[in-house]
Amino acid sequence: MKAPLVLKNARFVLCMDGSGILEKVDVRLEDGLIDKVGAELFQRGDDVIDCSRSVVMPGLVNSHTHAAMTLLRGSNDDAPLQEWLRTMWDIEGRLRTEQEVMGAEMGFLEMVRTGTTACMDQYGAEPGVEAANKVGIRLAAGVPLISVWGKAEERLKNAVEFIHRYRGHDRIIPIVNLHSIYTNDEETMVRCGEMSKEEDVPLHVHCSETRKEVFENRRVKGRLGVEELDHNGCLWERTALVHMGWAASWELNIVREKGASLVHCPSSNQKLATGGFFPFKDLNGMGVRVGLGTDGAASNNSLDMFREMKEMALVQKGQYWDPLACTAADVLQVSTVNGNGILGQNGGVVAPGMNADLCVVDIGPGLGPLRKDNLKSALVYSAVGNMVRATIVGGDIVYNKGRLIDGSELADRYQDLSERLDMKSY
Repeated sequence: MKAPLVLKNARFVLCMDGSGILEKVDVRLEDGLIDKVGAELFQRGDDVIDCSRSVVMPGLVNSHTHAAMTLLRGSNDDAPLQEWLRTMWDIEGRLRTEQEVMGAEMGFLEMVRTGTTACMDQYGAEPGVEAANKVGIRLAAGVPLISVWGKAEERLKNAVEFIHRYRGHDRIIPIVNLHSIYTNDEETMVRCGEMSKEEDVPLHVHCSETRKEVFENRRVKGRLGVEELDHNGCLWERTALVHMGWAASWELNIVREKGASLVHCPSSNQKLATGGFFPFKDLNGMGVRVGLGTDGAASNNSLDMFREMKEMALVQKGQYWDPLACTAADVLQVSTVNGNGILGQNGGVVAPGMNADLCVVDIGPGLGPLRKDNLKSALVYSAVGNMVRATIVGGDIVYNKGRLIDGSELADRYQDLSERLDMKSY
C-alpha cells in the first residue's frame, strides 16, 4: 500500500475554497485524496516533500487541447488560417498510431512539467489513453467525431464503446468529442447530443471560432453556431463550447439557460487571427462557467497554463478597456475550480476530501517578494510553468525536480521521443 504523502511546511497554500491563503502549514495526502491541511501533520512512515520555499496550489486544468499536435509545433507558423489548416490536415493524414502516442506523450510531459494535472483532449482517443497512462496525467478523451470524411456510424459506435470501456477509470474521463458544426451533419450532431445525455458524460465541441464558420452556417441553414448545436440537441449542462469568439448576445442567453460551459483559448485565437470577442466579463456576470485551454501546440505553441492564464487576463482587460474585467483571482478560479467542474471532477480546491491533484511552485527569482496580498497576482502575472517544482495527480508524484512517476528523468524521456520522431517521416 502506498504511503501517505505530506507537503511539509508550505510557505503558502492557495486553497481556492473560500478559506483564503494559509501560511506555513502541511498538506497531507492519502488514498488519492487530500486528508488534512494544518500544522505538524507528518506521521511516521509518510513520504515528504519540503515545501518551505514553495506555494502549494490546486493543479491546473487545460480545458481544451490536442496533445498529439506537439508533432506539428512550428509547422507553417504565421500562415493565413486556411493555409495553416491545409498544412495541419496534410500532416495529420499521414500520421501513424505509433506517432500519435509519442506526440501525445510529449504533450502530457510538457503539461505535468508546468503544473497541469488534467486536460480535455480532442485527438486520437486510444493513443491519448496509452500516453496518459505512461505519464500519469488525468485525461478527458473520446473518439473524435467528424462525418464529412465519411459515414459516422462506425465512429459513433466506437465512441460509445470507449465510454463504456473507461467509465469509472481513476484517471481517464470518457467524453463525447464532437469536432464542430462544419465537419458534421445534423444526424451526427443529434446522435452526439443523445449520447452525451444518455451516458452522462461531457460533450466537447469547437464552436463559433471563426466568422466564416458562423456566417456560412447561417447562410445555408439560417442558424448561428450555438443555435445550430441547440437545434440538434447538443446543449446541456455537461456541454463545453470551445473558442466562442463569434457568438451573438442571445446565444449567450441560450448557453446560460442550458447550463453549458465555455472554454477560452486566447493564445491560439490570437495567433490564428480568428478575431471576434470572448466576453468573459459578461459571462462571469451571467453565472456561466468558463474554463481555459491552450489548444494544441501547433496553434499556441505552448502547453504552459501559467502562460495562458496571464494571456487570458491581459486579453480580457484590453478587450473591455477595463483592468477589472478579468482579475488574477478570476483566472485562477477558471483554471482550477471551473476546469474540474467542466470535467465533473472533485478537485480544484485544497481541502480535505478533494482529489489530491496539486502543483508545487518554487518561490525564486521572478516570483518574489511574495506575500499573502500579492500571491494570486504573482501566480498569474509573474509565474511560468518552469517554476513548478512538483506536480501531483491523485496523490501520485508524476513530476518532481526533473523526475517522472517511474523515476526516469523527464529531459531524457523527452529527448528520446524527439529523436525517435526525427527518424520517422510524418
